Amino acid sequence: MKQNYIASAGLLLLRIAVGVMMIHHGQEKLADPQQFADTYVASLHLPFPLFFAYAAGLSELIGSWLLIFGVFTPLGALAITGTMAVAAYQHILTGGFNIYVLELVALYLGGSVSLLFIGPGLFSLDAALIRLLPAKAMQSASDDFDLAEDISNLAYVKIND
Repeated sequence: MKQNYIASAGLLLLRIAVGVMMIHHGQEKLADPQQFADTYVASLHLPFPLFFAYAAGLSELIGSWLLIFGVFTPLGALAITGTMAVAAYQHILTGGFNIYVLELVALYLGGSVSLLFIGPGLFSLDAALIRLLPAKAMQSASDDFDLAEDISNLAYVKIND
C-alpha cells in the first residue's frame, strides 16, 4: 500500500511539472497565433495553418490544466502528446536531429506519454471522482454501455440482412 502512495506522489509531481512547464507554451501560441502559424505550422505544409496554431495552443493550455488537476488526465495527456509529436516532427524536418532543439520536446512527449499509459495516480481529481461515485452509478453507466452495444449490434444485423 505504501508503494501506491509513493508511486502516486511521483505521478503527481510529473503531472504538475509537465503541466506547469507547458502552460506558457500554449499561452505564447495563443498570444500571437498568426506568427506561430507562419513560423512553424507553415513549414509542415498543412492546410489552414491558423486553425492548427489555435489547436496546438489550446491543446497545450487546456491539456496542462487537466494534467495539473488530474481531471480527465488521459484527455489532457493525449492533447499534449499529439502536439509534442507534431512538434518533434517539425523540429526534425526543419533542423534535423539537433539535440538542443529536440530535448525539451522529447521530455514533454515522454512525460505526457507516460501519464497517458500509467494514469494520474491516487492524488488526482480523477481518482477522487471514482472514489466518490457510488458503485451503483458505475454499474448504471456500464449497463447503459451494454444497451448501446446491443442496439448497435441489432442495427448491424438489420442492415446486413
